[in-house]
Amino acid sequence: MNETGLYTFLEKRFVATFLDELLPGIFHNFANPLNGIMGRSKLMQRRLEDFVRKIEHRYPEIENEAGADYKKLISDINAINNESENFFNMFRLATGKFYALSAREVESLNPSILIEAELGFADFYLDFKHNVKKEIHLDMDVPSITGITSYYSIAFWMLIREAANNALKQDEEPFRITTFSDDRWVIVSINHIGDGLVPGWQEVLSPVNDDPDPLAYGADREKNLICALMLLRRAGGRVEMTYDGDHTLLTIRIQHHQ
Repeated sequence: MNETGLYTFLEKRFVATFLDELLPGIFHNFANPLNGIMGRSKLMQRRLEDFVRKIEHRYPEIENEAGADYKKLISDINAINNESENFFNMFRLATGKFYALSAREVESLNPSILIEAELGFADFYLDFKHNVKKEIHLDMDVPSITGITSYYSIAFWMLIREAANNALKQDEEPFRITTFSDDRWVIVSINHIGDGLVPGWQEVLSPVNDDPDPLAYGADREKNLICALMLLRRAGGRVEMTYDGDHTLLTIRIQHHQ
């Protein structure tokens, strides 16, 4: 085995530890200093504001002499606080995604909250964040569904990624995702699914017990979609799907338990 083969062998061993062992440790080690930065920056902000009020009360003329300087100082500490909040939100999105990937038990979940988290995580893909036009309409009050969070998480990640990649090729048509509900179903619609659904895809998904091989179907984008839809079917509750080829619109209905 040459050096490339040796490296590849050990690289696979490294990657195998990534999700279950390495990332939880990385996030844990990041969390403590991040919490310290946020707590201290908020404390500094309050102390500085109190200090400025006391100085202005005791020396009213100081605003004319040094007002611009301490106002800039207050502005700077406010900016630090805002960026700390932004950093924490990104940290929360990243940790939330990898928590979802590890949640392998059947539980109750809100599909809109899960999809909102997936869309936030998708912003780590810079093309999605900066170059994809988006129209997002999520009803956060839809009823809960039952299923395996990790299955729903990675399946919707794949659908969003495929749709976003297709949207990049069509500047005039934004990427759209919508959730709403009726008295029986939570309904998720995603456009820009494109031509990745193989002919007869409904039949491929139907015989769940026959264990069809999703990797036997077409090109990569077709395999991606079939795997994602098949996993949604196996994630928990009853799921129905329809596809409007004229508008490349996929509609997923998941039975809720309201």
